[in-house]
Amino acid sequence: MIRLLVAILLLVPSLAAADRVTVKGTVLEGKVKSISSKQIVMETVYGKGDLTIKTDDVGAIETDAPFHVFKSDDGTQVGRVVGITPAAVALVQADGSPVEIPFDQVQAAPRDAGEGANWFQRRPMTSPWWSGRFDVALSATESTVDSSALALGFAATRERGPSRLKLGGSYLRSTTQDDFTRGDDPLTPEDESEDGREEITASELRGFVRQEYDVTERVFGFASLEAEHDGVEALAYRLIPKLGAGYKLVNTEEAYVAVDAGFAFVYESFYGPSHNSYAAVAFGGEHKWKLPWFNTSWYSRADYLPSITDPLDDYRLRGETGLLVPLMEQLSFRASLIDDYSSLPAEDTSANTLTTLLGLSLTY
Repeated sequence: MIRLLVAILLLVPSLAAADRVTVKGTVLEGKVKSISSKQIVMETVYGKGDLTIKTDDVGAIETDAPFHVFKSDDGTQVGRVVGITPAAVALVQADGSPVEIPFDQVQAAPRDAGEGANWFQRRPMTSPWWSGRFDVALSATESTVDSSALALGFAATRERGPSRLKLGGSYLRSTTQDDFTRGDDPLTPEDESEDGREEITASELRGFVRQEYDVTERVFGFASLEAEHDGVEALAYRLIPKLGAGYKLVNTEEAYVAVDAGFAFVYESFYGPSHNSYAAVAFGGEHKWKLPWFNTSWYSRADYLPSITDPLDDYRLRGETGLLVPLMEQLSFRASLIDDYSSLPAEDTSANTLTTLLGLSLTY
């Protein structure tokens, strides 16, 4: 009997600490991870994985931990969530006073990470407008021909109200080394100390900045600048400024699909030296999907830049697609495929470059 009472006493605080969400008369217990006018994401105590609940179906809600609600007027309200509708969220602040905040004034609403939280867990409270990831991929093969590759990257988005700022960059380097031959001649012992065996097969540095502004719920304008250097392709640098407008075909919590069009100017400087520049029409599209398996995210981006004066013979086409599969709270497995085609490459270089990457992503 004593053991049973102790077990009950130990269990009661844990139950009291659980968030409660009433859905169509059924009370669910667990941890509310995010709230919005469209849905609530909750990790229940009944099994693994997150449960997505439509806000329309929520009859009552009460969270044990406070939420930080950042408003469009730069104000912030902090308190436990005690009510929610598609139009507003209700809080009880630390002093016991209630407050109701319309969702059209809510910019972000992260859950308090609590004491002892690390930087990644506190980040939504300290910089709620920012999100992004750091990527790393490594490969090494030791055989007749040794090879190694290193890929680094980052992506960041600052989204506040109608404005979105997107930044990104990547670096790729790969080498091969023949232990036995150089060309058609076998290596002598004296050759083994020389540095002539290593061949660089990829050396690429890319970066971009893009500003978007929502004109309506679906229409947005954008301006961007892309820069690239590729030593293997004899490209000293490529600059592509763009200006145009886009349309959101799908814009939900689970999916985002958008297309855009505008004008661009492509300027390329190759080693030699030689140059290529042209005004172009800019077509683009991107999507992000939350897949139902293992909380996987699928993203893609494609850009087509045909020259205005010679669209059939002078153009660029680039596409990237990838999967992010969560391994831990902030760590994900990343697999991506990148294809880059230039109709007018440098002399003695390939027009098409296809890259596959497997690695890890640290999300924040």
